[in-house]
Amino acid sequence: MLIPDAPVLRAALERQQSALAPVGRLLSAAATFPPRLRPEDWRGPAAAACERLESQLVHELRRAEAAVEAAQRETRRAMIELGG
Repeated sequence: MLIPDAPVLRAALERQQSALAPVGRLLSAAATFPPRLRPEDWRGPAAAACERLESQLVHELRRAEAAVEAAQRETRRAMIELGG
């Protein structure tokens, strides 16, 4: 198995960090201000189903945001372990 040297690994981690940053921002914004349907678009059971779906969407966006934040923390931790 080939083990990359520190500069190669650091460059890969920096690319990962750069790739994760905009994803994290997008997920955070989407979870904070999720797409909403106008209440007048739905009536009765459809309105309740729409409300549940929107709630589930926010929950899943928050989970995805947390996963990206964890990946960012682990990437930073790996970079620190490399000495910088």
